[in-house]
Amino acid sequence: MSEEIDRLSGSKNIREPLLVSAEAADRNKHEIYEFGPFRLEPAERKLLRGCEVVALTPKVFDMLVMLVRKNGHLMEKDELIQLLWPDSFVEEGNLSNNVFVLRKALGNDYEYIETVPRRGYRFVGAVRQLPGAEKLPSAPREFGSTGPADRRPVGPVPVGAPTTVPRPRRRLAMIAGTTLVILAIGAAVWWRNSPRLPDRSQWVQLTKFPDSVTQPALSPDGRMVAFIRGDGTFLDPGQIYAKILPDGQPVQLTHDNVLKMSPTFSPDGSRLAYTTVDAQFHWDTSVVPTLGGEPQPLLRNASGLTWTGPGQVLFSEIKTGVHMGIVASQENRMGARAVYFPDIVPGMAHRSYLSADGKWVLLVEMDQDHIWLPCRLVPMDGSSQGRYVGPLGGGCTVAAWTPDGKWMYFTSDRGGVNHIWRQRFPDGRPERVTSGPTEEEGIAMVPDGRSFVTAVAVQNTSLWVHDAKGERQVSLEGNGYNPKFTPDGKKLCYTVVKKAANQFAWYRNPGELRVADLESGGSEPLVPGLPVLEYDISSDGRLVVMSTTDGEGKPRLWVMPFDRSSPPVQIPNVEGGSPKFGAGDDIFFRHLDGTSVFVYRVHPDGTELRKAFSAPVFLTYPVSPDGRWMVAWAPIGGSGPPSMQAFPLNGGTPIQLGNFIFVSWPMDGRSVLMSRYLIPLKPGEALPLIPAGGFRSPDEVSRLPGAHLIDAVGVVPGPSAGVYAFYKTTVQRNLYRIPIS
Repeated sequence: MSEEIDRLSGSKNIREPLLVSAEAADRNKHEIYEFGPFRLEPAERKLLRGCEVVALTPKVFDMLVMLVRKNGHLMEKDELIQLLWPDSFVEEGNLSNNVFVLRKALGNDYEYIETVPRRGYRFVGAVRQLPGAEKLPSAPREFGSTGPADRRPVGPVPVGAPTTVPRPRRRLAMIAGTTLVILAIGAAVWWRNSPRLPDRSQWVQLTKFPDSVTQPALSPDGRMVAFIRGDGTFLDPGQIYAKILPDGQPVQLTHDNVLKMSPTFSPDGSRLAYTTVDAQFHWDTSVVPTLGGEPQPLLRNASGLTWTGPGQVLFSEIKTGVHMGIVASQENRMGARAVYFPDIVPGMAHRSYLSADGKWVLLVEMDQDHIWLPCRLVPMDGSSQGRYVGPLGGGCTVAAWTPDGKWMYFTSDRGGVNHIWRQRFPDGRPERVTSGPTEEEGIAMVPDGRSFVTAVAVQNTSLWVHDAKGERQVSLEGNGYNPKFTPDGKKLCYTVVKKAANQFAWYRNPGELRVADLESGGSEPLVPGLPVLEYDISSDGRLVVMSTTDGEGKPRLWVMPFDRSSPPVQIPNVEGGSPKFGAGDDIFFRHLDGTSVFVYRVHPDGTELRKAFSAPVFLTYPVSPDGRWMVAWAPIGGSGPPSMQAFPLNGGTPIQLGNFIFVSWPMDGRSVLMSRYLIPLKPGEALPLIPAGGFRSPDEVSRLPGAHLIDAVGVVPGPSAGVYAFYKTTVQRNLYRIPIS
């Protein structure tokens, strides 16, 4: 599995290598630091507490050295990520996890590492640098000198203290001066030829909706903009609109509740193509006239379509299951050929963008967890798998080229929030274009290349609880996410994350795990400093299991007592995510095995590791209260089309539930929640009678005996049918034109 993760990290060229000068390498041989009871020896890769060696992983040790060397000075998160993982794709959560491990290793006697919110970290311990004079070579002689070399002073030297160096000779000064002049001239030329980054005052608002519009597309002449009116920035049942710029009235072009994505104009601007996804998980392309008319099907099994020329298209196609890649063909699908398919079966490449010269394709894709990866650059001829481009510390959902092909633009959540980034083609360094309190997603490049259109959002998600007392808010600040009740119903756990929850967001969303007392209203962190991706609570309320990523980017599981009587312990020899407790203390989790994902089970101490069932899965959902069933989104029969299914954990044939039929249970097991409908169960039942092949839509679920609609978003059942948590989301999103030159 680790080899697969290494392969997924992409080419070794996806980041510029860290350059280490001879002087820095020489310093690494001799420097020794002391702080508190610790002695740090970088050359020996050793941290001592007194005479005892403190065990640290390589990345954690490297981070400690970097922080100590910059004692008292802030190190930005981006800087640390770039230095620690110069040629790998990792997320900010990896860095946070390293800090957590390092703090744990240094102990609780003194807080050596200060967190600077939204910025980075600072080492705040009193550091002494020992000279190590006995290891140092003689100081270099001044040019032309025949006398003995000067000796360096002996004694502790405070880190950051000024040092005295020999006065340079005239020749060295002339060389240095000339070099500076050349660099200054080069910087001036670069600055003059580079597009300028705008400030927010230059943004021009194009729409003024009171709710949300997303996924902008511009006509070839730039005179018309199309978009989806809805909350979702990926799939959304909202309607497609078109508007003549700058002040035309928006016109609604569709009138249905089908999930939609990625509107795009035809080369002559007369049609809009867009993706539709139905209840059977068919990804198709429809077209609608831009002046109004009825939508018509264009291509089956084709999504994210864009025209690359008259009669020529680029689109995403599912090979088997959900394995989705990029295909080029004529508009009638003649001459179809593969451009790129992910190496892993659950991978999905959703959107693609051809360069101006027709030689390169930017694409956005999901990994085996259906989480957005960084954007990928591949050759149009399909000769290689390409490499990651853009910011590597987050997921990329949209990309674009400037018309001259010199710049690549990306929507990325690097840092936890969506902003626009860019990178000079082919191998410039990524730089952020937008920043601030809003989120920007979607990129429609204006034909003259001097600006682009994006959707700018202000949004927040809060957690609420419904019970016999009514409704009340639980999370007062930040975005509350992934709530779970304790078995007694007295407390609610949740994570506080940067990105607002969305049904089809599919981002890695690490956050602080908190626990709220529902009687007092108080809330406190359960594991301070540990960024948690997913978690679960055992049926008896004694244990909590959490998933994180370690310093090498590998998924790990941690277990701790819920009462915090002892610290978290990593489950040994286990790589995986999406942990869920079953009956007793069994923990179920997803694990990438070869090119497919399977469900495994293990005891908290790492024993009894084995497959839970033989079929591969895509995503997993709750285990039934009686421990007999696990719900998973998986290929039918192991290799067929995907469907939500209930897998018997004691062996047997899974039951098809249907696509988009999400299932969870109140803890008393007396009812089941299916797509927002609460269904009463007979004693001994875990599921109602399911029709052959599963439900075709939530409407069929609503016709089950006793079905009751819970009209709320993201419902999570509690100890009984009348108690549940849910989300309330506020979002306002409109289109803006942002200049870049």
